[in-house]
Amino acid sequence: MNCTIMFYVVLLSLISRVLTEKYAPYTEEQATKFYDEYTEQSKLIVQSIMLSRWRLYTNLTLINKKNYEKSIMLSANFSQEKLRELKKFDWRSFKDSNLKRAFLRAVIVIGDSGISDSQRVHKWKQIKSDMNTMYTTSKIIYKNKTLSLEPNLTSVFQSNRNYTFLRTMWKLWRDSSGKKLAKLYPEYINLSNEAVKDYDFKDYGEYSRSSFETNNLPDDLDEIYSQLEGLYKLLHRYVRKKLGEIYKLKNTGLLPAHILGDLWAQQWHNIFEDIKPYKNKTLLDVTSKMREKNMAPRDLFLIAEEFYTSLGLDPLPETFWNNSLFEKPNDGREVNCHASAWDFYDGKDFRIKMCTTVSMNDMFVVHHEMGHIQYYMNYKHQPFHFKEGANPGFHEALGDLMTLSVMTPGHLYKIKLIDELVEDEEQDINFLLFMALRNIAFAPFSLAVEKWRWSVFSGNTTPDNYNLDWWKFRCKYQGLVPPVDRFQDDFDPGSKYHIAAGVPYDRYFVSLILKFQFHETLCKASNHKGPLFKCDIYQSKEAGKKLKHMMEKGSSESWNKVLYEFTDGKTDKLDPSAMLEYFKPLHEWLLKQDLSENEWNCNDYLDLKNNIVHGYDTNFASRQTSKLIEMLAFLIVLFNIF
Repeated sequence: MNCTIMFYVVLLSLISRVLTEKYAPYTEEQATKFYDEYTEQSKLIVQSIMLSRWRLYTNLTLINKKNYEKSIMLSANFSQEKLRELKKFDWRSFKDSNLKRAFLRAVIVIGDSGISDSQRVHKWKQIKSDMNTMYTTSKIIYKNKTLSLEPNLTSVFQSNRNYTFLRTMWKLWRDSSGKKLAKLYPEYINLSNEAVKDYDFKDYGEYSRSSFETNNLPDDLDEIYSQLEGLYKLLHRYVRKKLGEIYKLKNTGLLPAHILGDLWAQQWHNIFEDIKPYKNKTLLDVTSKMREKNMAPRDLFLIAEEFYTSLGLDPLPETFWNNSLFEKPNDGREVNCHASAWDFYDGKDFRIKMCTTVSMNDMFVVHHEMGHIQYYMNYKHQPFHFKEGANPGFHEALGDLMTLSVMTPGHLYKIKLIDELVEDEEQDINFLLFMALRNIAFAPFSLAVEKWRWSVFSGNTTPDNYNLDWWKFRCKYQGLVPPVDRFQDDFDPGSKYHIAAGVPYDRYFVSLILKFQFHETLCKASNHKGPLFKCDIYQSKEAGKKLKHMMEKGSSESWNKVLYEFTDGKTDKLDPSAMLEYFKPLHEWLLKQDLSENEWNCNDYLDLKNNIVHGYDTNFASRQTSKLIEMLAFLIVLFNIF
């Protein structure tokens, strides 16, 4: 009897041991070994992708496109394999907080590798590549002239004020770019959603939001925008009044989207000179001064580098100057001109690709892109998956943060781009209006773009309604309508690079809020006295020291923790109060202006039954015609009565 019991005890012990070895969770020691091997392999693959992408974007040939697609497929297969292995680890229960965070960041990076069928993976990557190429090679033909986005169309919308001509250019660009993408986009959405289902994301929108490590991002952004909306609507009313005087606009409460100085009406500062309140004050645009000094595109990068080194940050390595592309080539190459900063993940190769023109606007863009480079340089010592901003908005905020200093008249005077520094209330209002046209106007645009993306990924917006819903969001948040009728087969979202390239846009709204929080903190560190909008952190080593400490962390800590430390314990959340403080004098000034309070009636322009978005001019004319017919009918009835 005792022997029998003993036998079963031993047997159960052996079975338990075998089952434990086979099914027990992997240890943290095994996880560390897996992660170390994974990151080394990832680094090599990413370096290969970056090089092939650079070759493609700086020389858009079929061979370079195929080579890039090969590197993308290699990466996709690798990520798919590693995602399967990664899921074996119960990483959420790890005691080692650094290892736990490393696995979290890894999931965010490769969480969209869930398509098991290699042919469907290839199809998804192919569509993304094709849409990108279609967009970057789009051109329009006007009066037998071929015009590209950069620099032709961008320059047209910055400087031309012919209402009818701009309307033509606006439509031609959308016909040339977005409309071509329309047939590809639904399949791109379906495959994107399929790619993230393996890791329990509801859709690709939820996956892309995971970078912010919160479940409430949509609600958070709505709450933040609700605090900015009043100021935006005042700005909108002011712009509508001024443009109404120039173009004889009808008082509909809305604005046509083509006359705001930008092809997408995302920022409005290019119309500043047309609508500025005090015409006799110093011209803020220093483009003519830059050209008077015979500056070349490279000089803009030298000016930006000097700004960063004045803060005590490191100068750019020689490889940056040797490998970057600063101008559109004149050797016949087709290039992707969208300004971008590049990290090749070897700790020494950092580049900028930009078709730079000598202008004040491009000087600001250069400072922005160089902010990305400084971020890359400062977190280069971090493990692979921590080589990024604390959240996607941090990276964008850092570059834009510098423009808040660089754009001040005081700074432009210091670097000899303004001959005389005039400081009075009228000059301040002019400056703040210029800054509001860049920043306040951008807030609802960035939110509308991402709301549309989320709606498409979730299935709330179906392919039949892509364009209709695009203008629903644009009208709801921005108070804008298209200049001409838009139909179901139009695809206006695809005329924006980030839609064609699949780049999330929530990061830009987040960065807009963060940069004013950063600015307020660094101005305090630099011992600035006076209004926030006059602060210039140029040459402040204390501000640079604080900034460097934040950048060095990369994404090794949660962004809430990084922000809390950076703001000296003031907050760990997105907070628009610094932005509102910055624009407070303008807000008070706008409240005193005689501005009409017409509500936006978007329903007048949205024909839900026929899936048409009526153009600003078309719709107004048709409404006026309808009213005239009604009046004539009334008069006829009245005449018959008598």
